[in-house]
Parts: sequence; C-alpha cells; structure tokens
Amino acid sequence: MQELSPARQWQVRSPGEATTVEVRLAEGLLSYRVRFGDDPISDWSPLGIWTSVADFRSDLVFVRESTATIAETYSMTAGKTATAINHARQLKLVFRRHRHAMELIVRAYDDGVAYRYAIDGQGDIRVYGETSGFALADGGAWRSWAQSVVANYEAFYQPGSGLLTGTYNLPILFHRPERAWVLLTEAAVYGDYCGSHVKSRQDDGAGLLEWTLAEDQGSPIDAERPFLTPWRVAMLGRDLSDIFQSNLIENLNPASELMDTQWIRPGRVYWSWWAGEDQDSYEAQVRYLDFAAKMGWEYYLCDAGWQIEWLERLISYARTKNVGILVWVHHRDVLTEDDRAHLLDLWAGLGVKGVKVDFFDSDAQEKIRVYDALARATAERKLLLNYHGATKPSGERRRWPHLLTREGVYGAEYYRNHEGPTAQHNCTLPFTRNVVGPMDYTPVTYSKSRHATTITHQLALPVVFESPLQHWSESVEGFQAYGQDAVVFMRACPATWDESRLIEGYPGQWVVVARRKGAAWFIGAISAGTLDRPVRLGLTFLPGGQHQALVYQDSPQGDRVVCRRDTVTPDTVLDLILPPRGGAVVVIDSV
Repeated sequence: MQELSPARQWQVRSPGEATTVEVRLAEGLLSYRVRFGDDPISDWSPLGIWTSVADFRSDLVFVRESTATIAETYSMTAGKTATAINHARQLKLVFRRHRHAMELIVRAYDDGVAYRYAIDGQGDIRVYGETSGFALADGGAWRSWAQSVVANYEAFYQPGSGLLTGTYNLPILFHRPERAWVLLTEAAVYGDYCGSHVKSRQDDGAGLLEWTLAEDQGSPIDAERPFLTPWRVAMLGRDLSDIFQSNLIENLNPASELMDTQWIRPGRVYWSWWAGEDQDSYEAQVRYLDFAAKMGWEYYLCDAGWQIEWLERLISYARTKNVGILVWVHHRDVLTEDDRAHLLDLWAGLGVKGVKVDFFDSDAQEKIRVYDALARATAERKLLLNYHGATKPSGERRRWPHLLTREGVYGAEYYRNHEGPTAQHNCTLPFTRNVVGPMDYTPVTYSKSRHATTITHQLALPVVFESPLQHWSESVEGFQAYGQDAVVFMRACPATWDESRLIEGYPGQWVVVARRKGAAWFIGAISAGTLDRPVRLGLTFLPGGQHQALVYQDSPQGDRVVCRRDTVTPDTVLDLILPPRGGAVVVIDSV
C-alpha cells in the first residue's frame, strides 16, 4: 500500500454564503458534509467510485485543487421561469490512486449543493458502483416523502418520519422544522451512466443514504473517457418556496445544443385515449380535434392505436384548424438508428409536430442511451418530444429544449382503470416529482376521478402542475358538463410561464401556486383535507393599480364550477374556502 498523505480538508461556500460544503481526506478516504447557514444538514458522508481504471474508494492521495465562480443567465424555452440564473462557486479536487487520477467537482449554490466525479484520459471505462452517500444530520429527526423503487416512477410518495428503510426512487424530500427542507436527486443523467436510486443503510446507526446503480442495471456501466458521472444533488431551502422555485437541476446540465429553437412551440394538447375513444377511428380523432380547435389549444395527440392510413389526411385537416398533430409510439419501435430514421423521417415528412414515446420502464444505461438518441434524432427533424413510462427528469430540457415533458408520475390516466391519484398525492407532487422537471400528469379528469377530488381541484391542476405540453384529458361532453365558466378558464390557461411562485402549502395537505404569463397571473389552489380549508390570498406580487380577478370555485352542490369577478389591487386579500379535497383558481389581469 502506498504511503498516505496527512488528513486534509477543504470547503466551498455559495455566492451568498447560504450553503457550505466541506470535503475531507483522512487515511485515504474521502468524505463531505453540508451546512446550510449555521445548521448542519449532513454528517460526514462517504465519497468514492469504483471503476476499471482504479478503485477510487480508498488509498487516495491529494494532488491539486482549483476554484471557479459560475455566473450565467440563460433563457428557458419552457419551464418554471422564462429566464434562469446559474450562480455558484465550484471546487475541483484531484486525487490519485497509484498511477491514476480522479477529480471530484463540487458546487455550492445558495439553494443547494452538488458533486460529481470526473476521470480523464482515453479508452474504455467500466463503473462498478459508488460509495456516494448522504447522512442527514440527526437523521431520525427528519420527516420524509419518498417513493419506493418502481420502474416507471408511477407510485405514491409515502410520508414518514425517522430513518428510512429500503430502496427509493429519486427525488426524496426531507424536512426538519426550524432547520431546512432538503430534496435529494440527481442531475445530468445521460447515456454514459444509468439512473440511480437511493438505498438506506442503518448498520452504523447514522441512517446513511447511498446512491446505487439502477436495480435493473444488470452489468457495470460501460463508457468512454474522458468520463463524467451525473451530479449528486441536495436542494436546500428554509421555506418550501426555495425548493419549489429552484432551477438548480437545469443549471447543472449542459447548455442547449440547438442553435434554432424558434420551431419549438409548447402548448395545450387534447387527447381522446383517456375518454375511451377508439384510437383507430378517424372520425373520433376529428371530433376531438375539432374541440381542440374550438378551445384554441395548439395540439391533438393521436395515441396508441392510430392508423397510418389516415394520418396524412388528419394532418391536412388539422392544418386548416391551426392544430398540430402529435403521435404515440412504443419505444421498442425506435430502438435502432434505422428504425428511428425510417419512422421519424416518415412522420416529419407528413407534417407531424412531435412524438410521445412510451414504455421505457427502466433506469438502465441501455435505456438512457435510447433517450439520448431520441433527443438528438427528433431535434434534427424538428419534432417535439414527450417520454412516457419514463424515468424522472434530471434537467435534460436545458440541453434539449424540444424535450417538453415526460410522465414518470402516478397521474390521472390511472383513474381510467384503477383508483388513481388521491388529493394527498396531488398535494405532494409539486414538492417532489414536479420540482425536478416537467410532469405530464394529464390533468382535468372530471368524470372518472372517482370522487377523489372536487371538479375545481381538477381544474386547478394545470396551474399547480408545470408541463409545457399540458395534456387535457376529459371527454368533450365531460368538459362541457360542469359549466361555461370552466370552459372559459380552459381556453385561457397557458402551458408555459414567465414566473412561478409558491404562495403557501405543505406536502400532502394543501398547495397554492401563482404563475405569471405576460401581465396575467394564474393562481391554482388545491387541498387534501377532509374539512374546509380557508385560504387568505395576499396579492402583493401584483403591480400597482387595479386589476380584474376571475375567481373560480366549486358550487355549493359541487356539481359545477362557478365564477365571480372582483376588482383587486396589491393590497387586496382574497378570502377563499377550499372544500374537502377541493380547489380554486384565480386569474388576474389588468383592468
């Protein structure tokens, strides 16, 4: 064994000194810990990666360090905000194991911390695993909202307290009152790695959470050098709003590879699959397409079962209605380069505007490589992209801005054949899954939501949930059955936002979200309680002067959406009552 250097320690602080990451090398072992202000967030947690180049988990020797400040502002084609600010301090530490070097890259943001490993050189590299971990300080004192491993991420986030037991999908939300909110996740997951899960280890009593390779990753990671792992991320906030509003995951991704993004057109999408219509029926597609045109929605989705024999005719008809056509495809039909080229060229040539690719159901590296290939192939043909049966996002939409949404969520499609989402689940998603990227939940399912929520709870979801391709799910008759006021809102509600704010809320209990599009504000409120919940909605975020507010609520009988008009100013406080499992929507514009 080589002679080890004496213990060393380094630290990096965020630009506003809100977060601090300390890194320690002692007896050849690397570890780190995180502080948020003066509060410890993690205890010393292990670092290291085991590869075919070298086992960088022990016997490490320090070589050199460097620091940098990252300061950039970039535009988002679609997201929580129109503009994102990427501001961090970065520390790079190089360590040697025998003849080989590994670089640890650490970033400290005011709203979180992240690290990754880099291994330089040329040639193949295999990765067998990591010792990357996160040990919450006083782990048993934290509450958690975590989803057990499910290949397509379509499951509930279960609330808990104390140390976790088991293996979980990312992200995981933690809270300790008077200290912090923490969201663990990963960023920049591309085909040179797999998606990762988190496994709890309590044999040391510390409740260590370890990053593990995907459960269905049957072989080591196979990649080329120079090599980078995904970022291991802890988003941090004193308030939930700090987590909700953060663009940290996109900040940790490469800049857009697309020089021309003018063709990327987010929008509202209508589809008939949820309503039970025959997807192979041309007449059914036309009926739903006509309603999309009437509503001013930008797209209609031909879901599983559509027929190539009538696709060109439908596209021609849709063009006269100013509606774009999206098509569904099983991912197994576009696995190879030849298959992708054949089908995507055909559809793009016919005038298809985008594709929904389904049933990946895996975090394995081979499937992540398919995501990468599809992102590039669709971009080359100017086709929008939506993944279903998918892993969670990790900020890829910054690199590929035409990747407008993905599923990876237990959404409203489950109302069709199963019990489906609960109000508690809906009130948890804005603080877990939807934080890390767009979420194709397919909202507004009046007729088959099995009394899990009220109709205005459903109506609020396109505001509460962010998805730049927002698929509206109800049948034509269902949308028209609950009052013209609701139809007016559905025509007006956009799919992209210039600004997003969390007004108030708590996971699994209630959420009030305000999002701005131009000069108009859209506010969605939902509750999971079994009693009425009063909401006092302050409007201090409005510019000065008078504004018109349209307030949509459940009727006393719960059988329709009713609307009232108020004149408001920044000093106004709107009093709303959310009925059990209910909701409300407010649209505010200048008078």
